[in-house]
Amino acid sequence: MNIKAIFYFLGKLNLLIVFFSIINLIYCLYFNFNLNIHVYLITLIFSLIFFYLSKRIKFNEENLRSYNLISLTILGWIILPLIISIPFWLGGYENFLNSYFETLSGFTSFGASVFIEKLNFLDSPLLLWRASTQLMGAIFFVITIILVLGNKEINLYPIKFITKKKETVYFSINFENIFNNTCYAFVILFLISLFFLNFTDLRILDKFTLSLTIISTGGFYISDLVLSNSDKLIISFLLILSSLNIFLILGLFKINNTYTFFEDRYFLLAYIFFFITLVFFTNNIHYSDLLVLLSSSISNSGLNFSNSDSNNFVFILISASFLGGCLISSTSGFKVSRILIIFNKIYSELIKLLTPSAVVNSTIFKSNEKIKSKDFYSCSLLLFFYILMFVIYSFILTLENIKFEDSFLTAVLLTFNTLPSNIFVSEDINFTDFSNLTIIFTCIMLILSKVTPLSIIALVKYRFLK
Repeated sequence: MNIKAIFYFLGKLNLLIVFFSIINLIYCLYFNFNLNIHVYLITLIFSLIFFYLSKRIKFNEENLRSYNLISLTILGWIILPLIISIPFWLGGYENFLNSYFETLSGFTSFGASVFIEKLNFLDSPLLLWRASTQLMGAIFFVITIILVLGNKEINLYPIKFITKKKETVYFSINFENIFNNTCYAFVILFLISLFFLNFTDLRILDKFTLSLTIISTGGFYISDLVLSNSDKLIISFLLILSSLNIFLILGLFKINNTYTFFEDRYFLLAYIFFFITLVFFTNNIHYSDLLVLLSSSISNSGLNFSNSDSNNFVFILISASFLGGCLISSTSGFKVSRILIIFNKIYSELIKLLTPSAVVNSTIFKSNEKIKSKDFYSCSLLLFFYILMFVIYSFILTLENIKFEDSFLTAVLLTFNTLPSNIFVSEDINFTDFSNLTIIFTCIMLILSKVTPLSIIALVKYRFLK
């Protein structure tokens, strides 16, 4: 394993922590929050040392194999949250395990919190830091999708069907380009979100942190928000925008023209289908409530911005959460593309049985890439592992005296990094009351939900099986 290369690139990704540490220090100094300012300074110093040491590392760029890239991804989901959790832990807000869980929950955009009962007592800098963890995780997730999980050799995310250009030779060259473009895209998306939220009556801090939550499709609450119908329409629009290909923004501004956006059209059609279904099965619920409930579900946010009862159509919202957003976004659903690959392969096989001489267009999104058997097997096997994760984690939750229905729904939502709020379950699941063993197991499941169990199998394959 190329440890030097892994450490080098983790150090570069650590720049995200450096940036947000500086933002929090400036916020503390400007608004005179001096109580725990030292924890952000410690985080900044530690991150700078990490970056400096990694910058001095020399390694062979040509020696980066697939298992090195997978190892980089897995270790990133473990190590980076450890650094980000420093303010929670050294600030005395929670013990180490709960601090790590809080950080990982934000970093993976899950949104469950151990602070849910004392949010009103947390200081503003910590709320800002807490919201920032979601954006750091979103940027890291998009980078790993493109450079590792979407790599043609690893092929866990079928982004080859939406890519116009071939990959460059070296990972390091790709890394610089993708890292910069991803940051540009999220900055533009953040400014758009902040602009539209200025039309609401929310507090400045609420607008800022809610923008971070929306663009990362996270699930962190900061306070109980009282929203008008127009506010819900704005939030619905922003959540849908955040669920599309993140590089759509750069494509519109002619900054990056690497991807096609046919997938986004299919996603929007699926959104319209779900909305029509909701309208058909519901009565006496305002359209703005339906829109915000569906947008929160399909974006894998899970935040409840509506006071309407969703008990009668939970299955529809769960299905939308399963679908998730587009491939290159911070959402974590199964994705439209994988569903199309499975149905296209089944359809082509049926046609071959009925009409052996028939020619089937075995591709999606008008791509030049053809759907191969390994694409179908990858999607199908991933679906199997998701179901396995549902079953295992729901069993673990039943040990915490949670009803089976709620435990199963929570397991499904966790797999797709969607907050198990009262949109889906009968009552909010309080992770504060969980045992340490359940918290540890939840952390493992959160990491697996992002790297996918298939990446572990791929790591073994590329490292040990020749």
